[in-house]
Amino acid sequence: MNPKFNCRCCGHCCLTLIDAYNGCVSDADLTRWQQLGRDDLLEWVETLELGPGNQLHTAWVDPVTRDDVERCPWLLDKIDGSGYLCGIETIKPDHCRAYPEHQQHAVATGCQGYEK
Repeated sequence: MNPKFNCRCCGHCCLTLIDAYNGCVSDADLTRWQQLGRDDLLEWVETLELGPGNQLHTAWVDPVTRDDVERCPWLLDKIDGSGYLCGIETIKPDHCRAYPEHQQHAVATGCQGYEK
């Protein structure tokens, strides 16, 4: 029997941006946000030039201090205090949509979303 993933809204993946690729967003993310006029998201991204045709888009970078943040700035507390919600659910980064990639990835990063 394969366990099924069920997000528990614990916020673990967003409270501590522990997974290495959590610090990056894709070209597709940037394009989507630009098309939607989401400057509020874009200001939290810093593009690093790594060489000709090679860029890395790091997120989430505080737009005032330019420091990396440890907690996702779009993470919202549930009103009843029972967990968290994504404030940008419908347009969140591709890597957030894909998290966790599989059960072993969840275990390695502390995600409790798989049934035991």
